[in-house]
Amino acid sequence: MADLECGAENLRFPVKDGIPQLVRPERANAVAAMAGEYSQVWQEDGWGSASPVYLLNLPDRDITRRQSGKWRVKARSMEALFELFRTQPLHRVLDLGCGVGWLTDRLARRGYEAFAVDIVQDNALGLRAADVYLRAGSVFERVWGELERPPFLDRTFDAVICNASLHYASTEVVLAEVNRILRPGGLFVIMNSPVHTEAQSAERAESSFRRRLSQLGASEYLVSRYHHFVRSSLEAAIAAAIGPPRNHRFEPGRGFRLSRRAKGVLLRMELATFPIIWAQKRTEPT
Repeated sequence: MADLECGAENLRFPVKDGIPQLVRPERANAVAAMAGEYSQVWQEDGWGSASPVYLLNLPDRDITRRQSGKWRVKARSMEALFELFRTQPLHRVLDLGCGVGWLTDRLARRGYEAFAVDIVQDNALGLRAADVYLRAGSVFERVWGELERPPFLDRTFDAVICNASLHYASTEVVLAEVNRILRPGGLFVIMNSPVHTEAQSAERAESSFRRRLSQLGASEYLVSRYHHFVRSSLEAAIAAAIGPPRNHRFEPGRGFRLSRRAKGVLLRMELATFPIIWAQKRTEPT
């Protein structure tokens, strides 16, 4: 595939291994460095594998058994997402912060025109891992791009999903960009991100996990990007940027609920939940 051109700014963007490199040239080195660090830290924490068997089993089964419980929750949230989508007339969908692209693959196999965006490009936690899904017959587009600067025209998508990704970025910036690239009436969905009702618990849990990231070797900058949400503040931000937020019911599993409750009692704090929150972009007046 030939390079892509932006005539308005006289910029050229290469395509490498079938992946358009749509990070702005002045940011490319910094973004690539951050992506490499992110991948290294999360692999150290027990996530990711380049094994085709591992990737093809996601999210239903983690063959490494390192994060099996969390993957079971992700599988249940995916099924709940598809229940929501069945009630909406959707065609073109963006998986913003897609990781290896397992959700993009499932979207494509259900007939959606799917796009996958992430800053990580390796074959364990990033866009090149999705080669496994493409070789298996899935059809979707991958793009090297930033959550806070999705490289798409206004009103491009019927739905934008932030699946376990929004808590690594500036919420207000991402929501403004999501609003820009969503068509009027389109859906925004956040899922698999840590959400609390109590601000004190959110701050405590965020601080605890940031310490863990530091112990895993993350830089101060990478650590500072990770955050937990307070539901009231998150929903207010979504309402201001896109439209009134709603909760889509999803059952993470009895074992997950009981273990979280017991841990919360032990630690004397409210632990994060991982709800599916969605909003429909306001229809602009004609």
